[in-house]
Amino acid sequence: MEQIALQSGVARRTLYNHFSSKKALFDATISRMWERMPLTPIVDATSGTQSPQEVLQTIGLTIAKFWTPPEAVAFVRLVIWESPRFPEIGTSFLDGGTEPARNAVKKYVRRLSRQRDFRIADPDLAAAQFIDVILGEVVLGRLATSNISTPDEKRRAYVVKEAVALFMARYHVPSAEK
Repeated sequence: MEQIALQSGVARRTLYNHFSSKKALFDATISRMWERMPLTPIVDATSGTQSPQEVLQTIGLTIAKFWTPPEAVAFVRLVIWESPRFPEIGTSFLDGGTEPARNAVKKYVRRLSRQRDFRIADPDLAAAQFIDVILGEVVLGRLATSNISTPDEKRRAYVVKEAVALFMARYHVPSAEK
């Protein structure tokens, strides 16, 4: 709290007047961060009439763009660092933001699993695989080092295109095999 007050240019007491604890400050930060998570495009894409490739492309690009800014990666580092001492921080991080987005994708993949063009035995795993392929490229390396550059729009589009292709290759049933 002292470092935050110092960097904010306010007295620590002022900070405590606004936030009663580190957890309260963290919860406010999480809330603000997740307000920026564009769930609407994800939900809208999953309820439209677009092809599965187009829906997955929209979802993937939305997720990749959200996690691209350096502040997003710094925030994940903070969660990882503080969670062993404050487990509720990790829980707030998951419950407040990543889970609503993941749940929307899981719900969509469950719907796909009921279509005859798809064979998805474990829709929740398939959804996680799709998301994590993107996050692995957009976020993971940047968590460990600052030497990895932030992916530009062209790179994000390529990563998402490949994640969609991987998903479709694994789970889509070609017409001849039906």
